Order: sequence, then structure tokens, then C-alpha cells
Amino acid sequence: MVIRKTFTILMVCALSTLSFSPSLVKAQPIKDLTDSKQITCRRFVAGTYILSTFLNGEFVGRRVITLTLDGNFFSIDSNQGGSQGVPKAAQSFPNNRFTDGQGVWKCSQSGEFIATAFNFNFPAPQSTGPVTTGRADYRATFNPVSQTVEGTFEIRTFNLSANPLDNNVPVGEGEPFRFTFTGERVTVRN
Repeated sequence: MVIRKTFTILMVCALSTLSFSPSLVKAQPIKDLTDSKQITCRRFVAGTYILSTFLNGEFVGRRVITLTLDGNFFSIDSNQGGSQGVPKAAQSFPNNRFTDGQGVWKCSQSGEFIATAFNFNFPAPQSTGPVTTGRADYRATFNPVSQTVEGTFEIRTFNLSANPLDNNVPVGEGEPFRFTFTGERVTVRN
């Protein structure tokens, strides 16, 4: 009788644990990997790259981008601390006080990778201007032999309260800024 009672209690506990296991209730990410080509492309392209960026053919600085296997995108730029000490071509921008960028990327049907990233732009200390949101849209190709990338990105700014995903929102003066870039994959060297 004691064994039967103990067995019954253990079974109830085991079934309860299986029925309400936290691993069964966790939210699952929605995957953009619709086919094997997307998976294969991401495996080849994911990594960190150091870029040389150009505006109208003039060097404006360096940028580091990271594309993760799961589709996250991160960027940092040599000009984001202000206009002091940056290349001459970068000194003409209305504001060089902005945060790192974060967003998403994927491989396109045409063999490129595309990405969208956001950052925040801060007014100069003496300015009364508002903080704005910046959106950068990237298109690039990856060369698996040389481990290099080449492409373009456009930057637009939006009022902080505006939706930066809405292409119909007016952009700042002179925008979008269109940049070209070349770069190479960062690897650990012995």
C-alpha cells in the first residue's frame, strides 16, 4: 500500500513537472531562415568586418560592422565622437555625435546581404537642437575567396517621436547621405 501511494505521488509530480516545464513555455524566436540558401549564406557571411567609408569618392573614416549568425547587426564608426580630428570630408556633416548602431541583416535573393541599423544622434553641447534617430540601410556583396565586402549604405535622420521605419517621413537637409565602402573580415592572427 505504501509503495502504491509513493508511486502515485511520484507519477503525479513527474507529470506535473513535464506538463508545466518552463522550457515548454518559453517563447520561440521567429526565424527568417526560410530555405537552405539563407542558412548557407549566413554561415559564410557572418562575422566582423573593418570598413573604409567614402562619400563622393573621398575617404570619411572607418567603420566596424558585425553580422551575427542569428541576424543581428552592430556597427561603430570612427566619426561618432564629433568633428574634431576626423577626415576633412567628414567635417561637413551636420552632426557627428551619435551612438553605435544596432539592427538586423539577411541575405537577399540577388546574393547581397542587406541590413538596417538604428542609432541616436545628439546635438552639439552649445546647440538647442533635439536628439534624433538615425537609420542606416546597407547593401553589400561578400567575396568568400578574399574575405572582403563591398557596398553602400544610406543614412537618414528622423525626429525622435517619428517612426524611423516609415520611408515617407521627411528626412533632414541633404539626406539621405550615400556612402560607399570596402572592407575585410577581421580574423584572429597568430
